Amino acid sequence: MLDRNLVRGLVVALVAACATLGQPRAQADNATPAAPAWQDYLKRSTIERVQISPDGTRLAVAQRDGDSTVVTIRDAATLATLKRFETGDGGEVERLSWIDDKRILVAVNRVMKKYNVSFSDPTLAIITVDDFSRYVLPANFLATIDGDVEHLLVIQCSNYGEGGCVGAVHKVEIGHTNRMGEKLIDAPDREASLRADRHGHVRFAIGVDDKANSKLHAHKGNDTGWTLVNDSTQTGLHVWPLGVDSAGEFAFLESERESGPSVVERYDFGTGARTEVYRDAVSDVVTTIDAFDGETPLGAYYGPTAPRPVFWNTQHPDAQAIEQIVRAFPGRMIGVTSASRDRSKAIVLASGDRDPGSWYLFDRTTKKAKLIARARSWLPEAQLPKTREVVVQARDGKTLYGVLTLPPDGREKDLPMVVVPHGGPHGVYDSASFDSEAGLLASQGYAVLRVNYRGSGGYGKQFEQAGWRQWGRAMQDDVTDATKWAIGQGIADGKRVCLYGASYGGYAALMGGVREPGLYRCVAGYAAPYDLAKMYKWGSIRRSDLGLDYLEKVLGKDKADLASRSPAQNAAAIKVPVFIAHGRLDARVDVAHSRKMVKALKEAGVDVEFQEYMREGHGLNLDEDERDFYTRLLAFLAKHTTPQ
Repeated sequence: MLDRNLVRGLVVALVAACATLGQPRAQADNATPAAPAWQDYLKRSTIERVQISPDGTRLAVAQRDGDSTVVTIRDAATLATLKRFETGDGGEVERLSWIDDKRILVAVNRVMKKYNVSFSDPTLAIITVDDFSRYVLPANFLATIDGDVEHLLVIQCSNYGEGGCVGAVHKVEIGHTNRMGEKLIDAPDREASLRADRHGHVRFAIGVDDKANSKLHAHKGNDTGWTLVNDSTQTGLHVWPLGVDSAGEFAFLESERESGPSVVERYDFGTGARTEVYRDAVSDVVTTIDAFDGETPLGAYYGPTAPRPVFWNTQHPDAQAIEQIVRAFPGRMIGVTSASRDRSKAIVLASGDRDPGSWYLFDRTTKKAKLIARARSWLPEAQLPKTREVVVQARDGKTLYGVLTLPPDGREKDLPMVVVPHGGPHGVYDSASFDSEAGLLASQGYAVLRVNYRGSGGYGKQFEQAGWRQWGRAMQDDVTDATKWAIGQGIADGKRVCLYGASYGGYAALMGGVREPGLYRCVAGYAAPYDLAKMYKWGSIRRSDLGLDYLEKVLGKDKADLASRSPAQNAAAIKVPVFIAHGRLDARVDVAHSRKMVKALKEAGVDVEFQEYMREGHGLNLDEDERDFYTRLLAFLAKHTTPQ
């Protein structure tokens, strides 16, 4: 049972006034913060990572300063800056963690200003915080080892053969990683991805072939060799490791099932036994809830559109304390990002539909949590749009889950609405977490509806595969049914609904115009594939056996069928205005898709606006292009959702 007084005490501590990083004091105690402008939703977080030192006295903070991310070392009690590490022009911190009380592990890459994208993997370095001397780690770094601050695990290629490198893991001395050191184990498969536990033992190897089949091997941590846990070519199911218990005797796995969501299993390294410990009725694991060591799963959040915590490793000594922290943040997702050596202090990251991320310092001795940083302090929670879960019954009876974001002024009826299908489309899902784009649109008075149509991830193998070869068919019907549900509920004004998306979402937007010419008032797409047959000739997906297999699996290859489900082949069916944008350097979905779509629309006499971005790829990375795109999109939506 939870100690209700402890939870109540935590809540009081969480709302108490305190100094925070990157956030000015309020002008007056009762001052109401101004509502943010839509451009504010596009601003990048200023606080990106916070880690506490093993002795609990200092914090390492990755924060933005101009065009770079810097690392500051701060006093954990006062937040005063003790040291500052510059990453250089365009530096980006991809990883930050303490090795011991004097050294941090930092991964830094550098973006090219012209494109605002990094084209190289991060450089890993161990930095001494007192003088910022550094040692650059080899590119084949695998893991650090708790309790052994002088050694690392690295992967060396032991031999080459057909299919690539066979990796071997070596334990090497920091500062001498060019020496092979002690060989611990060979990988079981070529190009396998290896995972080590916190004690320096390699425990899992995950391999995926060109047909998207997977193999999971486990290792006891001694000389007995690898044990095959799952081969999807035999079972038809995928299995992934979630984490290893601190004692190293067992692990938790997420295992697919033929129907319904995946399950969590306990895997015994000694016997190989797999025991089911939890299966949610609706959802796969959204994210695990870990112990203070950051490695051992205690439970997980379930339900992407309304995350709820479930604890299934309740015998762990940290379980009660972590559960108390989680319960103190109702409606938010909680994760412990780091903890002191004695586990008396921990950094807790909280996030929710109106919270892009807030870091707290939790003291287990005093049982209090103090706010130390907010990712985007200029977005006051009270002024942000709220998001709630919606449940829709599709026309064939299938249950669909989605999220509805409403304007911050409290209006809930007869609203102009933008329906936003997510990209991907398979394996991806929309969640109740803070979403910059949904917030931006809702801040302008729109209801924003996002539905996890069949084919989305998060709800099990069967639900995802129900979308295969259903582009423009049942997947599109799900978007239509969700739109009609919102109109039927009185949330949306049926005369002021537009459809917009990016990548697959843009495809779905244009297909919505094709399939439902009387339902939407306008449609818009960014970086979308509009001619399905051309996906076998244009773009990067076709350039690998894995990609070609994916296309055939989810689209099929019949040309007549693909044409019937391609907006570019059915442009004359669209009867509403269209806005299309695309990056000229898009490698994933070639800009030729949009050019062909625009040409077909113009030939059909459809009102179309087209914008190409010279230096953009599959997303918008340059600030000026992002602002320009949303300026155009908002103007387009406003023009066509104004009451007649």
